[in-house]
Formats: sequence, structure tokens, C-alpha cells
Amino acid sequence: MAIDIEAQVDRILEDAREELLAVVRAEASRNAAATSDTEAVAPEDAAGSSQRATEQPAEDAVPEHPPRVEVEHEPPFVYDYPNTTEDGRFLPVSWTGPIPGQPAISDDDIAELADVWRLNPCHLRAVLRVESAGSGFLLKEPPPARPKILFEAHWFYKLTPLPVSKTRPDLSSRRWNRSLYQGGSAEWDRLRDAMEFDAVQALKSASWGLGQVMGFNYTVAGCETLEQFVVESFTGERQQFSHMLSFIDNNGLMGHLRAGRWASFAKGYNGAGYRANRYDEKLAAAARRCR
Repeated sequence: MAIDIEAQVDRILEDAREELLAVVRAEASRNAAATSDTEAVAPEDAAGSSQRATEQPAEDAVPEHPPRVEVEHEPPFVYDYPNTTEDGRFLPVSWTGPIPGQPAISDDDIAELADVWRLNPCHLRAVLRVESAGSGFLLKEPPPARPKILFEAHWFYKLTPLPVSKTRPDLSSRRWNRSLYQGGSAEWDRLRDAMEFDAVQALKSASWGLGQVMGFNYTVAGCETLEQFVVESFTGERQQFSHMLSFIDNNGLMGHLRAGRWASFAKGYNGAGYRANRYDEKLAAAARRCR
């Protein structure tokens, strides 16, 4: 019987990581206990905050779920459906004043995100090169450009309780059908038509931006509401990439990305068929070129 050496190595490394984290957390707990004899104990509130304070990991422990960075200013776009631009394009957001900028992801963005997630910047660049949709926006459109999307008719069929497939089988299909894709700006026409039937489930049935994260994954992407996910997808590529990273983390793949275990990462992100498309090899090669 063939032995999957790569899988065995992944398990050994993962076990070693868990043992190391356990040692670090135990040391932190001992330090907290040693200081508790000399410090007054804070009264515990209804949420148990004083208990959480003694359970914080040591500073060297790797944060698996870094907090969202809250900006002090209002987002440049707000959710607004239905809405159209002056040139007649459909979009579910609006803005006040001049058209907001929608910046591409920058070297500084990558450096900051790598610091927040404790990642090698080259690993982030590899994911951007191999797993992203190139630009997160339809660059041929005039400002404001709409995010790249693909409307998935088979997901709309699953999510909406309405019998849309009877009148618009191009929007609602029992099975995945490649021929239904129209690409580019035409995908927004499909989304618009679907939203006329069921706006919420239509937004959930599209994949968005750099990472092509499905709308129904908005909480996994780090957003509290579907509307927040849509607005952030319009705001810029950094926000789109943050959605992708949160999706990676919440699906248990951040450890593989952090360690450069490309086969394990690609299997989790791309599915069992990752070898056929050589995603693991492409990621490893992209990370090496970055160095």
C-alpha cells in the first residue's frame, strides 16, 4: 500500500505546533497565577471579562482570529438597492459627493496584512497570484467600477424558495452549467435580474472580488451583514483580500498558509481536484519567486 509521505509530514508538523502552543499557553497561565497573589482581582462582569483576562495567550502566541480594524470615517459607499449610475449601470450601492476611489491592493497593504496575520508576505503574494481573480474590479468600466462577480444559477436555485427556474432557467438551475456564465459586466445584468425576484438570495448567489468569495459566506468573510460585505467589496481590493483571508482562517486553512504547506492549503481551498490543476505547485513556485 502506498504511503502518503506528505500527509504524514503535515500531521507531524501540526502536532508539533499544537504542543508548542500548549506549552506557551501553560506558561502564560503560570505567570498570571503568580501575579494574582499581589494584585487585586477585578470584579467579574456579566460576560466574565475578568476570567477572560487571565486566559489571554502570551504575546508570542499566534493570533488565529485577529480583530477587524475599525476605521474612524464612514465607508465611502452605502448599500442602496435599487440604484443605477448616470450611464445606466446597475449597482446596489450609492455615495455622496465625488465618486470614491477604489484603490488596488498595494505593497503597504500586503505588508500590513502580513503583520496582522503573522504571515510571510511572500505567502500572501503567492495566494494573490494563484488564487485571486487578477484585479478585483471590472477595470474597463468607468468609475465607480463594479467588483468582478460570477452569478451562480445553481446556488440561486438552492437558496431562493421562489420557482424562478420555471421562467428564467438562465438564472436558476438545478445543476451547475458552465454555459450560463456570460462574464464581465454581463454578470451584473444577471444579478440585477435575479435580485428582482429575490434580492437577498441573489446577492448570496454571486461570488465577489479578488477571492471570488460567495455572498452566502459573508460571515465567514468577516462581515456582520450581507450589506457590509457588498459595500466593502466596492470599497477596494484590500477589503476584498481581507474577505479572502478571513474565509481562509475560518475554514481552518490559515495554519497551512502560514507554514507554507501548499498541498494541504490547496486541498482545503480548491477541493480534492487541486492536483489536477497543480494549485499546490503553482503556489509553491509563486512563493519561491517572491523571495
